[in-house]
Amino acid sequence: MEITRETARRLMIEKQRFGPRRKPVKKEDILETVRALGCIQIDTINVIERAHYVTLWSRLGRYDKELLHQLAYEDRHLTEYWAHAASYIPLQDYRYFLHRMNTRRASMEDYVRRRAKTDPEILDQVLNRVKAEGPLAAKDFEYKRKEPSKGWWSWKPAKVALEALFAAGTLMISHRENFQRYYDLTERVLPPWVDTSEPSEEERIRFFALRTMGCLGPVKAPDIRKYYHHWSISLGRTSKQLQATLEELTEDDEAVELRVEGERHPHYCTPEDADRIQPLTKGDPTHEGVTLLTNFDNLLWNREKVESLFEFQPKLEVYLPAEQRKYGYYNLPILHGHSLVGRIVPKMDRKNKTLIVHSVWHEPRFEPDQAYQEAFEQTLEDFAAFNGAEKIRMEEKRPRIG
Repeated sequence: MEITRETARRLMIEKQRFGPRRKPVKKEDILETVRALGCIQIDTINVIERAHYVTLWSRLGRYDKELLHQLAYEDRHLTEYWAHAASYIPLQDYRYFLHRMNTRRASMEDYVRRRAKTDPEILDQVLNRVKAEGPLAAKDFEYKRKEPSKGWWSWKPAKVALEALFAAGTLMISHRENFQRYYDLTERVLPPWVDTSEPSEEERIRFFALRTMGCLGPVKAPDIRKYYHHWSISLGRTSKQLQATLEELTEDDEAVELRVEGERHPHYCTPEDADRIQPLTKGDPTHEGVTLLTNFDNLLWNREKVESLFEFQPKLEVYLPAEQRKYGYYNLPILHGHSLVGRIVPKMDRKNKTLIVHSVWHEPRFEPDQAYQEAFEQTLEDFAAFNGAEKIRMEEKRPRIG
């Protein structure tokens, strides 16, 4: 089956759950969205609301962030683990991450020696305190630093041990307070309904291949390594090996091979999504609204795929020196229908309850019309309210091009 790039984009946008906003947003809507996306990345940057909150807002519109906390730390339908970097994952998928946990458990002592430069006995010391005292955060462990901090990842030994035990599946995240993780024993956190039987290697690989298709629509082998980041989940498969998996799924009628216009390598989707291609090709009405994305959004994880299908280059500039940034410290791409048409550079002034928009950029090929402008303004107002702003300050009168 051959499809155009536009149809591939439309299907990808549909699978990523972009569409008309739901009012009001219920807890079930948030859970369904996370399950449909497979995971959402957790990030610490808080120039505006943190990325995991915005990823959901981008699809659902304004919602109560407490609902996400309830799903993760009270209802226990979600949990924190490594998927695409640090993420929320549905607990119904827990068993497929056991391989990663076992892999990390085997290398735990070496990890502590290397990262904390201390004896691995700290693992037992930390674990025993959690056993005796219940959920603990890194701040609950005393540490007198002998040398200056070397940045974000300069963790104290107890933090390294907590993270090692977490990665190994011995500890889970019980809850967060002021964004700090509290770690507790897995047997005290994991609900009894969760399947803890470890799948076979073949079953695990097929799961991540099928799940990536379900999240993205048309995929090729490298996409599987980049959606659920191959390092985060210890995928252990090259793109060539994953291509063989995709071919096996096609032979078993669990996948359909596609040829995407302008793409050299074959793509694959689920049979259910193949049935959606014809309506999308015929111009089946799709959402033409406007939303904003963080550069940590699932849609943008695979930069190469985005550049190829959308002719748009995501730019994460927070880690660059100021003089090397083109747009600004924290820019948000603008999604209009099934096209990425520009970006804004916002910052939240929490003291004055003001969303500051330093600049708006449009792609050179994009020609905004009145309908777009109205949708953009409505979206910006909703985004401001989601961030707790009572007003918006635009620092430039006209959008830039570039």
